[in-house]
Amino acid sequence: MEVIDYYRRSRRITDQLAPRIGSNHRPFVLSAAGAGAWDLAITELVGALSEEDVVITTAEKDALRELMEHLREPLTYLEQIRTSN
Repeated sequence: MEVIDYYRRSRRITDQLAPRIGSNHRPFVLSAAGAGAWDLAITELVGALSEEDVVITTAEKDALRELMEHLREPLTYLEQIRTSN
């Protein structure tokens, strides 16, 4: 994945999913995203979705998986996120 694609995909998924997470994690995710620290924003977002048991679509989970794999982060928390379809 090229860097520009990584930035665009990170922005898109963060904009989509950050409103669904609680106030414990949302400010950090949005601050990291606003600063362009996508590695922090994405990993915190995944952790929050898992911890808060937020249900997302299969497409959203696939998008997160691509980003997490690009970052070479473990998929443990991602795999715990439930999907609606």
